[in-house]
Amino acid sequence: MERLTKQSGFTLIELLVYVGILVVVSTASVGFLISLDDVIEQYQLETTLYRSSSNALEQIQVALRRADTFETVGSVLNDGATGALTVAIDGDTTQFVRTGTTLELFIEGESYGSVVDEGVVVDSFTVYRYPTAVGDMVRVELVLSAATDGASKSVTLYTGAVIRGGV
Repeated sequence: MERLTKQSGFTLIELLVYVGILVVVSTASVGFLISLDDVIEQYQLETTLYRSSSNALEQIQVALRRADTFETVGSVLNDGATGALTVAIDGDTTQFVRTGTTLELFIEGESYGSVVDEGVVVDSFTVYRYPTAVGDMVRVELVLSAATDGASKSVTLYTGAVIRGGV
């Protein structure tokens, strides 16, 4: 009778160890991918919020700097819930109005739509006016927020200018 002295293959214990290692590595990989998804979602949220805030703030600032006069009629001062800013630029009326959760731009009464991206909420739009000897100092406070399923972010922005009114 011949006896086999050398056997090839894996034992049952070796296979169980390999499967156990595979399960641990797979679990760690899935956890990493889930956390990576959360990081990407947070990054996209912040990018949308900052792009929208930059756009809105730039449009307001350009309007303030180009303005000839600050229109008290049509402006809502010191009220973040229903804020409105109205200025005259070369005889044309430009107005930023908070309507619900968005900030709309009107030129000569015609709506040019929202100045913030979809998914970004205007929490507050407050206009402050400080009369000075050289013109009206107008300061604007804009609070924006955005949220997804697992993340939310809010930002408060300020801008202002002295409207000299042709001085």
